[in-house]
Formats: sequence, structure tokens, C-alpha cells
Amino acid sequence: MCGIAGFLINNSNYAIAGELIEAMSSTLSHRGPDGWGTYLSPEMAIGHRRLSIVDLAAGMQPMMTDRYVIGYNGEIFNYIELRRELEQKGVSFRTHCDTEVVLKAFELYGSDAFAGFNGQFAIIIWDRLEKKVVVARDRYGVRPLYVLDFKGSYYFASEMKAFDVIQGFQRTTDITNLFQHGLLWNTVDDATVYKNIRSVPGGTYEIYHPGRQPRKYRYYEIGESPSPPPVSFEEAKEQFSDVLLDAVKLRLRSDVPVAAYLSGGIDSSVISYLVAKSTKKRFKTFSVGFEDREFDETSYQDEMVNYLGTEHYSQQITYESVESNLLDAVYHTERPIFRTAPVPLFLLSKKVHNNDIKVVLTGEGADEILFGYDSFKELKLLDFWSKNISSTCRPQLIKKLYPHLQHYSDPRQFGMMKMYYEGFLSEYDNELTGLNIRIHNNKILANLFNKDFSIAFDKEALRENIRAILPDNFSSWSILQQNHFLEMKSLLSGYLLSSQGDRMSMAHSVEGRYPFLDHRVVEQMFHLPDSYKLKVFSQKYLLTETFKDVIPASIIHRPKRPYMAPDLKSFFRDGKLTDQAAHFFSDEIIDRYGIFDKKYVGRFLNKFTNKTVENIGYRDNMIATFVLSAQMAAYWAENPRKTTLSKQLKEVEIIDN
Repeated sequence: MCGIAGFLINNSNYAIAGELIEAMSSTLSHRGPDGWGTYLSPEMAIGHRRLSIVDLAAGMQPMMTDRYVIGYNGEIFNYIELRRELEQKGVSFRTHCDTEVVLKAFELYGSDAFAGFNGQFAIIIWDRLEKKVVVARDRYGVRPLYVLDFKGSYYFASEMKAFDVIQGFQRTTDITNLFQHGLLWNTVDDATVYKNIRSVPGGTYEIYHPGRQPRKYRYYEIGESPSPPPVSFEEAKEQFSDVLLDAVKLRLRSDVPVAAYLSGGIDSSVISYLVAKSTKKRFKTFSVGFEDREFDETSYQDEMVNYLGTEHYSQQITYESVESNLLDAVYHTERPIFRTAPVPLFLLSKKVHNNDIKVVLTGEGADEILFGYDSFKELKLLDFWSKNISSTCRPQLIKKLYPHLQHYSDPRQFGMMKMYYEGFLSEYDNELTGLNIRIHNNKILANLFNKDFSIAFDKEALRENIRAILPDNFSSWSILQQNHFLEMKSLLSGYLLSSQGDRMSMAHSVEGRYPFLDHRVVEQMFHLPDSYKLKVFSQKYLLTETFKDVIPASIIHRPKRPYMAPDLKSFFRDGKLTDQAAHFFSDEIIDRYGIFDKKYVGRFLNKFTNKTVENIGYRDNMIATFVLSAQMAAYWAENPRKTTLSKQLKEVEIIDN
């Protein structure tokens, strides 16, 4: 895993271009602390930061053939099989790394090569013959890749902070996109929260020529593969077990030790079990524990550790550690967050790094593909209820939605809960599916913004944005399949994999690998009957039934709870805001960045000043975290960190006249 940067040179020279590509690369040192290299030609510059995992001795980049130059961030897990295929076609190799496999596959197949990669990647390829740049990203957007269009030149980078070193450029918040980010916890398609910066969507590649508009192509879309023949539930269990085990085995390919995250939930427990099944060596597991018992899952983690016999490490999280590390975490997320959950993962990756581990397997993706989110249950309820709106029995299922939440089963609260869900009966079955409820809950954020921007909630405009990314066969899917698609396109790709996945692990030079996001697993799950994944209200049913005999029953049958960390409680001491939070919430700093309405923010905070913050609801926690982290993101855009390159770590310098 690495960091990449590059740009098409516009009326520049080698000296200036060389300084800029080194400066851009220096901002990505955390992504690749083991070495760096550059490529310069009259038209193109590429920079690379290396985190050496495969072929430690010979995998340096940028890498060049007679025609192509590559800067590559990621892992192609099936590179051994692809190498054999290429060798059978007469292709020769000089290294054993997957980078050369990517380069030679592209040399032979062109852009068709991307569909053959089982991996997580962001790629910059310079075609020396046709003078064009090809950039590509993995199917689900696991690895980030951004493009900046500035003063007639195109710049590319793994992280947006690499653009901060470009003379005359400063990241500026796009308020409309920021509000969209607030509604969805992500921006739609290729948009970002900054002006002139876009994200290459997952499953796409783009071609850039100097002085011409880019061309964009999609090589993969969720659900586009042909539906396989129907299978029984028992057959589905067997197929799922086989493909997930193979996904784990592929992700254990590494020349350095591989560990696993162990949260105490079923997803990470299954992955850790499959790691243990796939290796004879005792391996390391890592988890977070909380001083606040509301969030702590240590007992489940300990049970799984004892069951597998792993060498286990736990990072303890306090209110103080969340508060004191949020600013650094936001430096890496590069955008606002909505809960403090990324911070413990930021600290956990530091512990992983300090224990000499570069690669961890985690359970991300299971909730999306196996219907583990609340949105799937709520959609199922609404769909069932809508078929007989006058029924008095069907609304009673509301009480079964969340058995671990007291107010759902409280008869005194039922009337209010019924009225809330009743409001969605006429608008759940559209292109927003489960996002309708999330958007409804989050639209209150419009009140926060500086009134000069005239931000207002426009649901039809948002629906139009969503329609633009929907595949032609979207309407033929079940409503739960539609929600599967949208959850992966919104919450997963732009928030969880970024703010809690890649960014928090790579902040400390740790590569995360996600077996549930092997495209074979995703496609298999997509085409299975909905009832295999959500049986009545039993979420991830196929997962629990497949592994119920090999995972402790207490973990298999424990109530589902989302991974969370203390939000507002971390920023109050004795009824007052901590110094850092008070600074970013202050009228002076709100005025400085100009994003929010200081009067509204002040009234919001007054609800908690000199009062207990023990029982704050979801919405207030979200609002506070969103505003605070947005202020911090604006700070980092205005005050980029100064970074330098160690000349001793330079591995490659190519001057291509």
C-alpha cells in the first residue's frame, strides 16, 4: 500500500516540476514511509510513496516499460494467477511484485485489464507514446484517488492534502456539496466537499490528454453480472463459506506479517476465524476498548481471543483521548465526520504500527452486502405495511425493529414511533429507498449554515443527482437490492472506507484489507434471495447460519449494535466545553471560516452548557460532531502541515527526456 501523486505539466520545466512532485509526495509520507521515487518527462510527473509489503527488495516505483510508466497504490490479490496467465502469453518479468503484473497486464490488455483485477487500488499510468494519462480505481472505491483541475492543468493524488502545496491553490469548501455530504454522509458520484476537486468513482477509469477534456469510462457496476442459477439456502451457505474463505486466503498474501481487527461483533470474528483456519501460525489481533461501558465490547473480544488463541492487543479509549486526537484524525479524513468513531481506529492503527504490523484484515462491507444496517429492516417494514396501510397489526412490528432500544418497545412511545414511520409510507419506494430516512433525519443541518449561502433542503434536486448514478436495470431489482446498491455507493465508499477504513489505517502506515469486499463475494450476495440475508428482522442471516457452529454462540446471537465512540461527552468537562472544542466553536473561528451561522451554533451549544451530557440523542451528537469536524477540516485546508522528504529514502528517479 502506498501513496501516489502526479500531474500533466503545463508550460513548466524539470526543475519546477521536480520540486512540485516531491512536495506533493512529501504530504503522503504516512502512506508510504519505506521509500519514494519520481518520474519526470516534458509532459508528465509522477510521484510515489512506498509501503513495502510484496517483493520488498524490487517493488520500487514509479516503474517503467518501453511505453508505460505507473504509479500504483494498492494490492492486486490475484496477481500470482495473473502473472501465470501473462507468462503463458509470452510476457516476461524482472520482479515478483504485483506492480509489475498490473503494468504488464495493462500493456497487453489495455483498459480491459482492470476488470481482471481482484484487489483494491488506485492507479496512474502515463502512456509515453500517445501522451495520455490513464487513472483507475478499484470497484468499490477502497483506495482513494482525487483529481484537481486548476489553471488548465490536471493534478492527481491519493489524498487532497497533496494539492495544498501547489502554488496559488488553497482548498475551498463547496457549501452545496458540504450540505449534500451532511445529508448522505457522502457526496454523490465524483463530487467532494471542495471546489475543483473530484474523486474518481469506484469501478471507473479516466483518460486525460494535455489541453483536452477527460474521457470517463466504467468497467464495473454492482449487480451488473448475470444472475446465477437459483440455489437452496444450504447451497448458498456452502458457496458463501467457500468464496469468503478464498477471499481471506488471497488477502493473506504478503511478505510481511498480517493481523486482524477483532471488534467483538460477528463480522470481524468470522474474518479472524477464517484467518486462523488459513494459517498455521499464531497471529496478532487488535481491538479497541472504552472506559465508557456504553461503547465497550471487551468481553466479547476476550471470548473470541481465547477461542482462537491469538496474540491480542487492545487500545483503551478515554474521553480525553477522543478529544485530544480528533484534530489529527480530521487531518486524515480531509472532510467533516458525523461521529467520533474514526478516532479510536486512528489510535488503534498507531498501536498496530508500533507492534510492527503493516497489514490487517477487517470486517468492513458485511453490513452492506448482508443487509446488516437498520435501513434494510425499516424498508422491509414499510414495504410490508404499505400493502395494507389500514392494518392495525402491521405497525406493531415497529416494536420488533430494535429490541435493544427501550423506547421502541415502550407502549407510551408507540404512538409517536408509529407516526414517524407512517410519514415514510408514501415516499420510501423511490430511487432513494433507505436513504429517505437518513436524509429526513439529517436535513436539519440546513439550519446550521451561514445564511449568506441560502442553503435549503431540495429533495427533488438530490433525487436527480442520485438518478444520474443508477444503472439501467435498477428498477428491476428488489427494494432491498436497491438499498444494497445505494448503501455501497454512499455510506460505504465515501465515508466508512475513507474516514474509518483507508484513512485511519494509513494514517499510521497500516494497510487494511476487506474480504467481504472481494467482488466475488459482493456479487454472490447481491443475487441471492433477500430472505437469505434478512429473515424477518434477523440481519446477516446467511452469515450467522453459515458460521454458527464455529463461532461462539454468545457472539453469533448477541444483539447487533453499531460501532460507536463517545461524541459530545468527549468535549465537555464539568458542564463546559474543552479548550480545543471551545476554540473551534467560538464566534471568532466560525466567522473566520464562514461556513456556519454562529447564532444558531451558539443556541445549540447552550442546550448543554452547565448541564449533564450523559443522555444525548443521536441527532445532537451528529450535529455537534459535524460542526466541530467541519471547522477542523477548514483549519487544515488553511494551515497545511509542512512536510519534507528524506533524501536517504529515495529509491527511484527517472528523467525521461
